[in-house]
Amino acid sequence: MAKIIKNYEELVTEGYGQGHGRDYKPCKTVQNFSSIGRSHRVQGRVSKRLHHLFSDLELSTFLLLDWNQKVTDIREHYPLDIYDLNSICSRYRMNKVSVDYIPFTLSSDFLVDFGKFPIALDTLYSKDLNKAHIIESLEIKRRYWEEEHNTPFKLITEKDIPATVLENIKWLYVEKNDLEITNHMIDQAIYFMEEISQYPQSTLILFCNHTDQTQKMGIGTTLALFRKLFALRILQFNLEISYLELKLSDIHASNLLQNENTIHATN
Repeated sequence: MAKIIKNYEELVTEGYGQGHGRDYKPCKTVQNFSSIGRSHRVQGRVSKRLHHLFSDLELSTFLLLDWNQKVTDIREHYPLDIYDLNSICSRYRMNKVSVDYIPFTLSSDFLVDFGKFPIALDTLYSKDLNKAHIIESLEIKRRYWEEEHNTPFKLITEKDIPATVLENIKWLYVEKNDLEITNHMIDQAIYFMEEISQYPQSTLILFCNHTDQTQKMGIGTTLALFRKLFALRILQFNLEISYLELKLSDIHASNLLQNENTIHATN
């Protein structure tokens, strides 16, 4: 027991599981923790730092969270206080936290802030839901968050991931981290909205291909521009519709663009 506490305290002393935004240090990183699945390092829009993810399901969950405008912070691999964990295990006659968790202790995959309201999330493939030790671990985590820390706890499986929404976000994610809104982009968006009003039933793909041909631009140029405008949320569409099937009538201007358009009209 003393060894577990010592290692947990060392973890805290070194700053793991502490901080917010750019300053947060996950207790597991790609460099110091081996993963059974595929590992990913992804730059976050919300946190402005590199996130360490250890499965495709963790990546999918992260992308959905990072795109959500209500999310204000995402802390992955958040270590759980070992004193609270073993107190729960004692009360409910569960196995105490094993030394197998050292030096990283038991953690939740994500602690997510929606404004002032945190939610703890764990990801798990549904095929693993019939494993007794995993079920017990999840129950310990649920009691830890809900009973000890008054924080909602939710389990995410691959069945909770909306496939079309995720594919759209992956398409947009390539662009959105390195972009800034410029006056030139606003002008382009206003121009596109004027064109869209003339061809509402055209698909985005056909419109972009036609524009590339008539303007004698390289194939994919117009679509790449639309992707930037979508990524910056200057133009928007329902992410439940694949961008490959999107009609121009499905695209609408953001509040930002509507305000800018009003300014243009009055000048």
